Amino acid sequence: MTIEYENSLRRLIIKLIGEKDDAPFKISEDRINKWKEKREIELKKNKGILIENRILYYSDFYDLNTIISKNWELFAPILLNKKRFEIFFNEIELFRNSVAHGRTLTLSQDNLLSGITSDLKNLITVYHNKNEMKDDFFIQIIRVSDNLGNIWDGELGGRPQPTLRVGDDYELTIDANDPKNRKISYELSLFASPKFRMKQDTHRFNFCIPNEMIGKNTYLIASASTPESEYENHEIMEITLTVLPK
Repeated sequence: MTIEYENSLRRLIIKLIGEKDDAPFKISEDRINKWKEKREIELKKNKGILIENRILYYSDFYDLNTIISKNWELFAPILLNKKRFEIFFNEIELFRNSVAHGRTLTLSQDNLLSGITSDLKNLITVYHNKNEMKDDFFIQIIRVSDNLGNIWDGELGGRPQPTLRVGDDYELTIDANDPKNRKISYELSLFASPKFRMKQDTHRFNFCIPNEMIGKNTYLIASASTPESEYENHEIMEITLTVLPK
């Protein structure tokens, strides 16, 4: 649950400030360099494969508080009360330290953690609903990444086309966000073909490249939807591969 709170803040910061290394976080260059060092260590540990490239995901928990405090004018319309946010943040940090040192949270602590996390999500939802933007109602695929370090994010610079071979083990991860926090269903399919289709509740797909995918330009459709919503709510992102025969 502490991870859920932490990553909710990361997503909020990315939405308001950005995800690039040079985004205006208003944090010291020394801290940014520490994040880059951690990302480099992760890259080496995974033998050149980096599933998560966004710099903010290599920050420490307390960095998030620093970023929000120094950019409070951006976050005030959502979080409303700075003192209240800091009190809740400090509580989460205590719970986080307890769990990290192998201590089990008491029932009352666990309930408080759940309440603070839900409160943060509700503040974000209420703000979105007041502004009535399309992003407040419909699911969004933030990005798709693979186990080779490729990232598709819908931007011009985020359209790689890796080359694979039949029989290769391949992993694709679909990162999606539903503003109303509904259960998300994920699907991966071969464009205009019934020969390959995977549907599941988890966002990470592991599969072996089949013969049906052989082609210079093979189009996979990554899809995310909320099947229990009262209206049609889904989004797709196209992934292009080059697949060679075995």
